Amino acid sequence: MTRTSLQIVLDAIESRASERVPVIPIVGLYSTNVSNIPIIDLLNDGVKQANSQLAARSKYGYDGVFTAMDLTVEAEALGAQVTFPKGAFPYVHTHPLNETDRFEDIQELPVSGSRLSVFIKATQIMSDALADKFLLSSHVIGPFTLAGHLLGIEKLMEITSEEPELAEAIVKHCAKVIEPYIEKLIDAGADNIVILEPSASSSLISPRFFERFSFSNVKSLISRVQSAGVIATLHICGNTSPILKMMSDTNAEVLSIDSEVSLLEARTVIDGKATLMGNVDTALMIGSAAKDVTKASRLCLEEGGSGGKFILSTSCDVPIETPSSNLVEFVASVFVGH
Repeated sequence: MTRTSLQIVLDAIESRASERVPVIPIVGLYSTNVSNIPIIDLLNDGVKQANSQLAARSKYGYDGVFTAMDLTVEAEALGAQVTFPKGAFPYVHTHPLNETDRFEDIQELPVSGSRLSVFIKATQIMSDALADKFLLSSHVIGPFTLAGHLLGIEKLMEITSEEPELAEAIVKHCAKVIEPYIEKLIDAGADNIVILEPSASSSLISPRFFERFSFSNVKSLISRVQSAGVIATLHICGNTSPILKMMSDTNAEVLSIDSEVSLLEARTVIDGKATLMGNVDTALMIGSAAKDVTKASRLCLEEGGSGGKFILSTSCDVPIETPSSNLVEFVASVFVGH
């Protein structure tokens, strides 16, 4: 009996022998190239987002689907103003937490009446359509990154140095604020919650600051996800080599790592505790020939896939400018010889 894509993914996560390595590129806004649904609609209409993501999966044949990656949606629901540039990711341009000592005034994320409902709706529709045959992953922002959106990243960096106890309290509060949204996504049918914590990358803050301000809060969210019987994935952009051990110690089942990190090094450090996911460079996906994408994908398979505990993916969200032929070659690399 042919195993489903979801079963093949779970084989990798649970260290079972499988017929091949699973492949799940991080496809978000790129799906607009398949569906022709404008990005603004994809981010504001759950039905259109679901249809677009499902269309891309159907075209390219990978093993799982993500909701669109939007790092502004939680902050917007809490009062931040967001700009939607044409053909690109939205960004926060005003920050609602002007007085740091009033952070407790920020309550749990208001799902009803905000764009959070778009992503919950998309999760529900995709869950029904995928029928437990493919991995369904929903994104949430990490607590340190959310604090930066609410305060402004410069202000957050300032208080981590000058008022570290206050910074700790704000980030911890942000983790509590996120929890109800996670629960809604799980109720909607997500198999996997992906915590996005780019502002805690070693490219931006020291490992010591990651340990103090992000680690325990991310770990608590992961525990919350897992208590509901759902997979938890941690994605941090940039160079995370100095914090790989701590990322593993959050107990996330899957660690999604950027192309700056050596898969061989990551495998050694993590030592089978988590499944690695990655890490073909998104810049390569945009600017290189299909044969180079194939070469990079096969190298990732060699370095990350031997012995299981690996999901072939991209280093981050597949850029909209990626040629279709490159995504075809990327996915095809896991089927060679099968």
